[in-house]
Amino acid sequence: MGIGRKSGVTYENSGDIVVILDEAGSELTSLNAVGSIVWHELDGHRNVEQLAADLLNRFEGVTAEELAVDIELFVGELAEADLVDIDRPEADA
Repeated sequence: MGIGRKSGVTYENSGDIVVILDEAGSELTSLNAVGSIVWHELDGHRNVEQLAADLLNRFEGVTAEELAVDIELFVGELAEADLVDIDRPEADA
């Protein structure tokens, strides 16, 4: 499974924050510095656990498991806002 930024979504960096405009061009979302770091890493190739492992050295005082939980919650919020694509593996038939 890979998590990626939705192709029709546009965003702009403004200092440590990212401002995202949805596909319809009707809703703005701003991310704080931590959310912005994660946003830039959403390349469509890595899952939550891989992202947490790759980002762990960027954050102090958090375990990989704690970071994975935080990323999962954050990605869930982005998915609700229709800002990311989540490629889930097909279930075996």
